[in-house]
Amino acid sequence: MTTFLFDFDGTLADSLSTIVEITNRLAPEFGYRPTPPAEVEALKGLSARQLIRYSGIPVLKIPALLRRLRIELQAHSDQIAPCVGIPAAIRHLHAQNYSLAVITSNTPAMVHQFLAAHGLDNCFISVDGGGTLFGKGRLIAKWLDCHQIMPEKTVYVGDEVRDIQAARFAGIRPISVTWGFNSREALAAAQPDWLVDHPDTLGAIAASLSRPEA
Repeated sequence: MTTFLFDFDGTLADSLSTIVEITNRLAPEFGYRPTPPAEVEALKGLSARQLIRYSGIPVLKIPALLRRLRIELQAHSDQIAPCVGIPAAIRHLHAQNYSLAVITSNTPAMVHQFLAAHGLDNCFISVDGGGTLFGKGRLIAKWLDCHQIMPEKTVYVGDEVRDIQAARFAGIRPISVTWGFNSREALAAAQPDWLVDHPDTLGAIAASLSRPEA
């Protein structure tokens, strides 16, 4: 059976508006350009590196900003809902005995809190997180080694171009979802193995991967 690894923000959790609100509030302190609400949709076409250049944040301040963002997100966790259709899709995969785990740039504490609040905590075998903005590939590779899971039997589900890059770094196949932080066009240009417009499709992908020819 294929193992499904999931990103968190924008993939499982509909946290974009909360992240924009927090990062806009922190902009004067960290010295970067806030994002006007009218520009959010257009910025979905940018990769994380392009977004950093757009905002003008000093690179040396990014680690401190990430720490503050994670703390603020956990404090606002009660405002964050699951992405539409995700709870049913996760419960379906779990019921079919697929192994599910979360690997995220967010903190494990935040993810556990969210999963418990929405009755999904029993669906995942583990939650791993933290690290740097572009260190997710190493987190995935470490998880595979720790759990002795073969890369060819694993996929990573994410909503950003950097998730595609992280999956490929770890030698696994990426599934990109279009309801998160990056636009469908930006994700398609990065050529994931699958491009998914609705969580229901994850069940069909799981079934196809279970066939011997997959």
